[in-house]
Amino acid sequence: DLARLPIPSLEDTLDRFIKTVRPLLSSEEREVCQNEVQKFLSTDGPTLQKLLVEYDENGRSEGTLGSFVEEFWSDAYLAPDASVVMNLNPFFVLEDGPDIKKSKDQCARAASLAFSAIKFASSLKQETIKPDQIRGKTLCMDQFRALFGACRVPKIGERDTVEVDPESSHVVVLQNNQMYFFQALNMSDGSVCLNEQDIYEILTAINTDATQLPPDITSRNSLGVLTTLPRKEWAAARNLLVATSQHNETALDVIDGALFVLVIDDVTPTDIHEAAANMLHGTYDLRSRDDLIDYQAGSCCNRWYDKLQLIVCSDGRAGINFEHS
Repeated sequence: DLARLPIPSLEDTLDRFIKTVRPLLSSEEREVCQNEVQKFLSTDGPTLQKLLVEYDENGRSEGTLGSFVEEFWSDAYLAPDASVVMNLNPFFVLEDGPDIKKSKDQCARAASLAFSAIKFASSLKQETIKPDQIRGKTLCMDQFRALFGACRVPKIGERDTVEVDPESSHVVVLQNNQMYFFQALNMSDGSVCLNEQDIYEILTAINTDATQLPPDITSRNSLGVLTTLPRKEWAAARNLLVATSQHNETALDVIDGALFVLVIDDVTPTDIHEAAANMLHGTYDLRSRDDLIDYQAGSCCNRWYDKLQLIVCSDGRAGINFEHS
């Protein structure tokens, strides 16, 4: 029953275009631009406008499109072969928590944020969230279905896809380049099956296990760093991993189907700029062991950029990095 996004008239679109580019052009360039716009308006423009309207009407009648921009929007993010790091994935640095003591404790801060995210995921599954509104008009909430349990999957010979697991009920934890997971929602009804203290104890146990090995050992098996590759390279590597063993395929399924990835970083930013850099692309350092073996270190290895990531630093500072499409 929601109103569809209207297609503006060709004249309105071109008028907006001219107003948008005007500050970027010299007086000579503006004149050339104005002439090209008028030429387009009298030649190809009306035909393309008609095709766009027909495309929207067909998508509406067939139930394949929610909006005329939907496929074009998806292509803009899923078609490029470039790495999603820096190019596509946005990030946020979160404010410190209201409880000063808890906000400086990494496990406590991570447990608090994860518990809030899990409760929100449960509300979405149970459809108890009030629809967003703007100026009294209800907005479409369909995109929320791809907020949790979603994963960008690289493909060879085609654009990437976003796969959403409607049965997603667990959280993957990344610490010291190693992966763990725990059940967060009841499979039967999507209700939350643990409390904040439970998560704190889980993360404490994970921390004890994850820190038994030094980073120069765990970085050798840092699978998440592959998600920083150009997409076709990552697709080839992923296909090879799946073809190599059933265990690899199962592990990837666990990651892909997680509600989100909770990242526990061994990083203490000195200021807001370092915090922002860590949330955007992580830290990076090429180190050498005593036996002269070089290895890549840093929080850039402790990531899975194809999913929603909730990142918590050693001092409790936190942020989010997420796959944009």
